[in-house]
Amino acid sequence: MTFNVGIFLVLYVAISTIVPIYLHYEKYHVINWVQCALAFFLPLNSLICVWEIALGIYIDDIKKDFTRLAKTWRRKEFSACVEFFTTPVGLREILSLRFWTRVWSTYALYDPSYASKESFGFFVDVSNGFSFLVPSLVFLWAMTNDVSVAGSVVDARTVGMMGLVKFYVEFHGTVVYFSSYFLNKRYIGFSKTEVALFVGFSNGLWFFLPLAGIYACGHMIQSNSFAVLRT
Repeated sequence: MTFNVGIFLVLYVAISTIVPIYLHYEKYHVINWVQCALAFFLPLNSLICVWEIALGIYIDDIKKDFTRLAKTWRRKEFSACVEFFTTPVGLREILSLRFWTRVWSTYALYDPSYASKESFGFFVDVSNGFSFLVPSLVFLWAMTNDVSVAGSVVDARTVGMMGLVKFYVEFHGTVVYFSSYFLNKRYIGFSKTEVALFVGFSNGLWFFLPLAGIYACGHMIQSNSFAVLRT
């Protein structure tokens, strides 16, 4: 079975959001807005972490592909994005790190710093990918289920401390990235709609949703309880 990239991503986000919310409701019989927000964000962030790992591993290939795309799609960057999102994908492509490097070479049409391993954007995203994939999955699990290490249940305060570091670093990195993008005027040459959609909205999720995580972790640390997520 094959999809195109856009359909696969919509299905991934829908399924990976609905399943944790459903399992949480089945266990606690409650719809919790913080858990719902993070059930959307954490699986999405985990996928992005995988892409960020690909960014670090294949940056030289991404730079070459970006150079090709920049020549082919000059002043037609929006069309390049449409072309990527309508690219057919099968299981082989979905499981391929190299395939998902297309995310970065295409995004680099709007921000060339992602085709350079000397940029802040490159380093902050690659470090996030390697550092926060596992914590994202652990926190997703811990919102509904207890986490055990060596036979002992990890308390809410410990999970909250881990989550607080993770969410704050993601929030901080987004603020710095936005500052770098706009102060260096990388938006020049693109329409307001393109910048709002491909830069503002896509990165804005990493501004607002980590704040929900910080809110939850603050409660968990203070109360040593998962009540903020489970009631």
